[in-house]
Order: sequence, then C-alpha cells, then structure tokens
Amino acid sequence: MVITWIQIISLLPVLIIGMTTVIILLSIAYRRNLFLHALLTIFGLSTAMGSLGIVRHQGIQNIFQSICIDNFATLYIILVLASSLASAILAYNWLLSYPSNRDEFYLLLLISSIGGILLASTNNLGILFLGIELISLPLFGLIGYSFFKKFSLEASIKYIILSGISSSFILFGIALIYAVTGCLSFTSIISALHLIMSHQSILLLIIGLGMVMIGFGFKLSLVPFHLWTPDVYQGAPSSVSLYLTTSSKIAIISVLIRLFMVFPDQYNKIFYIFLSGTACCSTLFGNLMAIKQNNLKRVLAYSSIAHIGYTLIGVIAALQTNSMALEAISIYLISYLLANIGVFGVISIISVFCADAYTDVLFTYRGLFWRQPILSILFTIMILSLAGIPMTLGFIGKFYLFVLGMNSQLWWLTIFIAMSSVISIIYYLRIIINLYLNPIRNCVGINSSSASSWIITPNGILVIIVSFFILFLGLYPQPIIYLIHVMHLGDAIGLF
Repeated sequence: MVITWIQIISLLPVLIIGMTTVIILLSIAYRRNLFLHALLTIFGLSTAMGSLGIVRHQGIQNIFQSICIDNFATLYIILVLASSLASAILAYNWLLSYPSNRDEFYLLLLISSIGGILLASTNNLGILFLGIELISLPLFGLIGYSFFKKFSLEASIKYIILSGISSSFILFGIALIYAVTGCLSFTSIISALHLIMSHQSILLLIIGLGMVMIGFGFKLSLVPFHLWTPDVYQGAPSSVSLYLTTSSKIAIISVLIRLFMVFPDQYNKIFYIFLSGTACCSTLFGNLMAIKQNNLKRVLAYSSIAHIGYTLIGVIAALQTNSMALEAISIYLISYLLANIGVFGVISIISVFCADAYTDVLFTYRGLFWRQPILSILFTIMILSLAGIPMTLGFIGKFYLFVLGMNSQLWWLTIFIAMSSVISIIYYLRIIINLYLNPIRNCVGINSSSASSWIITPNGILVIIVSFFILFLGLYPQPIIYLIHVMHLGDAIGLF
C-alpha cells in the first residue's frame, strides 16, 4: 500500500490541524500562554481552510477506499472548519476569566475538528466510526469544562452516557452490515448488496441499518432521541454550544447523505419511512417545546431540533436522487451556521459585560435595545434569519427546502414542516419583542458603560461580519448560489 504525493496533498486539512495540535501540546508543556495558543488555533484552522483551495485542484481522490476528497467533502469541511474557527474566537474572552487550566480547551477543539473533517470525507464504515468518536470524545471535556458548575457537570455526564449509548448502536450496526457484506468500504458495499439473495441476510442488514440510524438519531438530536439536548446546551459554555449545534451536526448530516447514496432503492424506502417520521416529530416537538422556555440556550436547543428536522427534507429528496437536493441542503446549512454564530456571539458578548450570572435567561435581554441599540439590531437580524423571514439568508435557505419538497412531490411532509415553521415564529418573535420592551430598573446586570466597547472586541467584529453576510446574501443570494454551482456537488453522487 503506497500513498502518493497527490493523496498527501488531499489530506492537507487533517495534517495541518494535527500538526497544530502537536505544536500547542508541546508549547503547553514548555509554558502556558492563552493568547499564543488561541492565535495558533485560529491560524491552524484558517490555514487548513485555505489549503482546501490546493486540495480541490487535485480532483477527486479516493484514498485507500476509506477517505474520499471530492467537491461535496470540500464544502462540508469548509463548514466544519468555519464553525470551529468561530468557536475558537468566541471562547477566548470566556477563557480569560476561567480560573483553572485554559489552554487545553483549544487542544480539545482541534482534535474534535479532525473528527468532523474525517466524517465529511469518509468512504468507509470504520473511518465513519473513528470520526464519530474523534468528534464526540473531546466534547465530553469541552461541555464539562466548567466542571465546578452544577449544570456544566450534569450536562457533561448526560452527554457521556448518551453519546456512549449511541456509539454502541452505531458500532453494532456496522458489525451487522460487515457480517452480511464482508466489507467496510462504501464502494465495495454497493457491489456486495446486489449479490445478497437470502432473506436472513437481508433481515440482518436491515437490523444493522436500523441500529446505525438510531445512533445517528442520538447524534443529531432527532425526536425521540433528543432528551439530552436542552440540558447539554444550557450547561455548556456558549462557544461549545455553538460547536455542538453546528459543526458536529453538519458533519453527521454529510456522512448521512454519503451513506444513503450507497444503498439501492429497496433499502432507501426504509430510510424514507424513518426520516419522514423523525422529521415531522422533530419539527413539531422542537418548535412546541421552545415556546415555553425562558432560557435562551434551551430555546436554541429546541430550535436546533426543529432545524435538523427541516434539513431532513433535503436528505429525503437526496434519496430520490433529486439533483437540487444537495444544493438546497448546503444553502440551508450555511444560513443556519451563520445565524448560530451570530446568536451565540451576542450571548458571549453579553456574558462578558453582564454582572448577572444568569446571562442565558431571556429576562436579562429585556430592554437591551435601549442600552445597546446596535447589538440589539444585529441580534434581531440573526433571530429573523433563524425564523426564515424574508430579506435574510435564512429565508433563502427555507425557500430552497420548500421548493425542493414540492419538486420531489413530498407534499404532506412539506405542508407539515411549513406549519411547524409558522409555529416557530411565536418564540422567535417573543425573543425580539423582549429586546425592545422597556427595561426594568435594577433588574438587568449589563454594565452599559463597559458594554459599549463590544464593537472593538473579536466577538463583536465576528458578529458584525456574520450579520452583514446574512443581510447581503438574503437580499442578493447570487454569490452563494454561484459558489454552490461551482462546487458541482453532483460529483458526490457520480462517485458511487
């Protein structure tokens, strides 16, 4: 087995992040310096993202039938790295006030990012499991980083238990698939599936697929596997909650799509039933539960359950080999990523300048407009994008999904999800109205004089940039549509 230079170049993002991890590890052993290590992390992630320009010129590379670097993988690696980069920036201010060892936070984030990259480019069930473990294990530490806080420790323990259970389901499912087909590579599984004739083998394969789907359901927080989500989001630091809701889910969705492309239509019917049921339950339950929440992170947690439900329309359409499906999913995920970076960015800014410990409580944001009008307007833009209101990128993303649903003749699913989307406007408007109400004296702990400096902080700059793109691309989406067309996502389907 010989690896060529072209294949090494194709692995540049993983190699760069791996090298950055080793450098930071050695640097910590010599001397702790949070600023230096934050800078190295941001530089490593940015360089890895930049290296994708070189990687793309190498064409489609299927390395040892295990890792497939194509346009589809490249786009999703960019999204994973963008989420990691935003989390690294948002975490810095929070880590400055952290009382214990702080530099290890970036080590865990980088290792988890490698897992996300492997998931986005996997072409093998073994690498799939390795990627899931690499992205999940560092999250145990990241979620429970503030271990001295009750909610943080509780969230970490819940995530460890449920993540362990979901990984067991996935591993057992992979074992059954291997027992039937005798191979782990996606491309080899295609040919093996066509030779399966016995009913016993088909039954074992269906059970294996079902167990893998249950494991993915846990990782994506789909109903009824969602119970850990609100508690974990509430207990984790804002930058980690952002990473959980974007990077880990985007990586899992990418591998889900790639896995579906392998199986013949007879198995896709099983996927269709499972995904349709969970999509309806997730959107309805997520939106209904978010209405009565008073904690902003819990609202976002239930909202994320609903958003993943919306995304499943695209995944189901991809099963029907609708050429528009990959484009619609990508645009929706980009809009979702940008809106979440902005929302968690605002929460991070408020947590730095707020004297009150309860910065996640919705009541803390009451009357924010009268104290910080620009920050409130930016926050409003982000919430409107999540709600899918016109003139924001979120509207373009939802519009694409609904058109895709009708184009794929998923009538009842599209109508159901459209109705759920209308319900979501109730709690999004509740957040916005809260910002513009008259503030109650002596109840809000935001230090207005020091908070005015948020614009010159890295978090503030990140929020402004993200808001600009949400508005600009919402009014003029042509650049993002052009980018998706240039990527030729259909190549991913053609590979199989």
